Amino acid sequence: MILITGLGNPGKEFLKTRHNIGFDIVDSIHSEFNFPKYSEKFNSLYSKKTIYDKIIVIQKPMSYMNLSGGPIKKIFNFFKINDTQDIFIFHDDLDLEFSSLRIKNSGGHGGHNGIKSIIGLIGPNFNRIKFGIKNSLYKEKNIDADKFVLDKFNLEELKMIENIKKKIIINFKLLIKKDFSSFKNNF
Repeated sequence: MILITGLGNPGKEFLKTRHNIGFDIVDSIHSEFNFPKYSEKFNSLYSKKTIYDKIIVIQKPMSYMNLSGGPIKKIFNFFKINDTQDIFIFHDDLDLEFSSLRIKNSGGHGGHNGIKSIIGLIGPNFNRIKFGIKNSLYKEKNIDADKFVLDKFNLEELKMIENIKKKIIINFKLLIKKDFSSFKNNF
């Protein structure tokens, strides 16, 4: 069984913000693979389906970003997922250029409080798919990071995000089979 979680903040005011790119990606997976309607439990929205001979649970923690670890640990335990390496977390990364992806299968939090919360409850050995959100505006204007991550994407960025989400869907099998180098080569 595999757990795929998108990080974000609940509430309409956070839709299409940089910090919610994880929610956006998981919603695309939910839609494109026709997952059942989300259920609510453990302060999460989640759904389960078999894809490519693997049972996949997708999740959106409904705690705020900085408290993501609790709902993830509860879903992990509820579904009796055996290995933290079967957890895939989609999240924003302010250190990466906009639209770039990086995959790590362990490590520190890199200043991301959602990841810090997860590490504090399940340890550092889980897969992270980091989506770069840093753009020229952030670099040139020296905007406060806490404010920038809650800004909405502009129209050009939203178009690029749609293309990247399509690539994630097309290459989803590589991701869940943990063929990370082939997955990354398609971006």
